[in-house]
Amino acid sequence: MSIPLDVITEILSLLPVKSLLRFRCVSKQFCASIDSPEFVKLHLSRSKETYSKSSLILEFYSGFFSVNMDSLDIAVQLLDHPLDSYPKKPIKVIGSCNGLLALQRHWRNEVYLLNPSTKKHQLLPNIVFDSESHYNKTVIDQFGFGYDASTDDYKMMRILMRKKQVFVYSLKTNSWKRVQDFSYHSALTATLRGRGDVIGGALNWVELEWDCHPLLITAFDLKNENFFVVPLPDEMTNEKSSFTYFSNLSVLGGCLSVTCANRRNNTRNNDYYDIWVMKEYGIKESWTKLFSFSPSLEGAYLKTIAYSECGNKVLLRLESPEGYHFFWYDLKEQSSHRFQIHGLPHDLWSENTVCVESLVTPDLGKICQTEERG
Repeated sequence: MSIPLDVITEILSLLPVKSLLRFRCVSKQFCASIDSPEFVKLHLSRSKETYSKSSLILEFYSGFFSVNMDSLDIAVQLLDHPLDSYPKKPIKVIGSCNGLLALQRHWRNEVYLLNPSTKKHQLLPNIVFDSESHYNKTVIDQFGFGYDASTDDYKMMRILMRKKQVFVYSLKTNSWKRVQDFSYHSALTATLRGRGDVIGGALNWVELEWDCHPLLITAFDLKNENFFVVPLPDEMTNEKSSFTYFSNLSVLGGCLSVTCANRRNNTRNNDYYDIWVMKEYGIKESWTKLFSFSPSLEGAYLKTIAYSECGNKVLLRLESPEGYHFFWYDLKEQSSHRFQIHGLPHDLWSENTVCVESLVTPDLGKICQTEERG
């Protein structure tokens, strides 16, 4: 008895990428089905629904380490990928979207897209700078990477911080173009914090001054390719506001999340944090304070990472003078417990990224160009 193709497709969409890569060898029909854009999108949607298909990727000088989100108590594994690295000159993650990682070798001015599940990668073309805006290695540029649903395209945005010039890369065309300049800095000492978290079809950053007082949340619309400001709740912006500064910005459960640090009695030992979520992106009135968190140790920055599988806990990462620490915060019990991820190296690490399993290819431009020639 033969099984209908739509049933086979539904079953395949629930399998991990490792299995699908093997099943491509079963037949030409299987290979064509698994490689089709329709199946890639279906599998991605299933992966986003399945917590076990997401991994927490941690960056170290010695490489990337990965651990499944549903088994953080199990030792991490070194993430095998085809891009080499060198001591003291690590490859940095500058963005993540739908299973693709955007990576940068700063000392070579190279930017890559990598799918860690399929191991496929692509070196992005260099931006052609004019004589007045040539690349300067001493200045750290700002990046953002996300998906533009209106054109079914993946885009990378790069701000040349020295000149405030903005360039956008399209994966479909495999090319860069210059768009409007970045002009939201109100002070020369201001800086964008974070990698440009993707929500609502836009990349989002917290913009800070040197003394960490909040200015605003700056966003870049991937469809219209322009900047705008995300509104903040009055409780954050009025003169009687009790919070001290923004700690971090992230995406939590599909919502924009901001962490505000407070200091009771002006002592660092009494730090506590308010975690806010914007339930409807762009709607000021939808900002809701999710919970307040007071760790038992001195901290500098707190970041929300993800909800637990059942949704009743929030995974937190605290950066302190002692290093980096992870907590689970129980929303129902309003309590937290600190835990350790085993198997991590001792060299310094800076960031973490949640990456979902997917078949999305980083060389989409080559495929599109081939289809156009065909």
